[in-house]
Amino acid sequence: MMCKECLKQFEINEGNDEVRAGKFEYIIENNNTNISCSKLILNNKEYAKNISLSRYIIEKENYLETSCHSIKQRGFGNATGTSYIEEKYSLAFARNVYRSYEIVELILLAQYSKNNHYCYTVDSKFPDLYEKMKQLEKCLPNVYVMEKQYDFQSNGKYTSIAHFQCMKFLLTKDWNYMFLHQMDDIAIKTNRQMLEVLEAMDFPLDMAFNIFNEDIDEIVNLNFSWTYKDLNIFLEGDERRNNQNIMNQKVTFQKSNVPCGMNRETVDYIVNKINITTFLNELNTNLYGHDELTWSTLLTDDIINIPGFIPRQCISTYYPKKVSLSRLVIKTKGMCRSENLYDKVCIFGVERVGKLLDYFPFFGYKFKEDRDFGALKCWVNFMYYQNHFMEHEILNIWYFYSLPQSLYRKMRLANKFNVIENCKS
Repeated sequence: MMCKECLKQFEINEGNDEVRAGKFEYIIENNNTNISCSKLILNNKEYAKNISLSRYIIEKENYLETSCHSIKQRGFGNATGTSYIEEKYSLAFARNVYRSYEIVELILLAQYSKNNHYCYTVDSKFPDLYEKMKQLEKCLPNVYVMEKQYDFQSNGKYTSIAHFQCMKFLLTKDWNYMFLHQMDDIAIKTNRQMLEVLEAMDFPLDMAFNIFNEDIDEIVNLNFSWTYKDLNIFLEGDERRNNQNIMNQKVTFQKSNVPCGMNRETVDYIVNKINITTFLNELNTNLYGHDELTWSTLLTDDIINIPGFIPRQCISTYYPKKVSLSRLVIKTKGMCRSENLYDKVCIFGVERVGKLLDYFPFFGYKFKEDRDFGALKCWVNFMYYQNHFMEHEILNIWYFYSLPQSLYRKMRLANKFNVIENCKS
């Protein structure tokens, strides 16, 4: 049922250089050197190598005027999103941000559409960023900045609580599919491409699970019982509250990457049909990586039974990590063209820009402005042009249609799925 081709981590989607070069010509001035972004997009390796010898980096955020006129002049005033599928469907994004307004705005520009919805929670340690984000909210009617701020930590503290805040708010808006993002997740597919793929796959859950679940005891507060009863997860009137066999059971934890995608029915159930407040609060400790347990634990629990969930015993069959679409991340030093690793993750540089479109995930992780700001600016402006002005590049939709998570979703919708028959024990 699953072809080997579908399991390649870096399956190549052959592009059309003429389409990609098309109307795109963007020059970045860096001291006495001009960076030709079109040459990088066309994967001119010799040119990228020369540019890499004097990378454009910034240690301190550039000043940006944040009047509505200035923001719209930087590209947001030209955003369209008028293709048929973009008018038919809408995407929502929940993102936690810190550090730099300039970077937040650039990442938004790479994927901005007037048809989508963008929710942000700002780190409480960055009051200047919060003020600028509130100004952005005034200028763009589909950008929402939550009043409640959290003291985000590198160990994951408050990550899930902030995402849940945006999930609740975004349900007041009209959209079909939501992505949960961290600060530096950046689009490497256009809005139209994402929607064409999601429609072909029937809008499945997308999550990069860790099937080995190592070290879970080290990232969970073991002083709490974790029973459904003590979690108070089922609402009044839910029949499961009366079943003591269920209420006295403990949840089983499951790890995954934080970035993920869910359809509206899934999000609505999490927000309105169960109560995850205690679950979120008890997970929210100083134990490193606890945020990697939140959504994957809930969405592999057959007792909670959230629409779109995947039975835990089916993960290896239908959700192998290599085919997740939520994030491209390169952790192998030999595949890191920039030879620039940060916290064991390859930082995209000018050497990688010309290859990003050839990967199948929707988003990449990550660029860093203090390692290669020129690469980030080139990529953002290329995605901006791809979204709004260039000829649409059609992806290999059959590849996505045939992915295991797509097949699982289709069997579920057709009521043709049986855990015992379809999943390994």
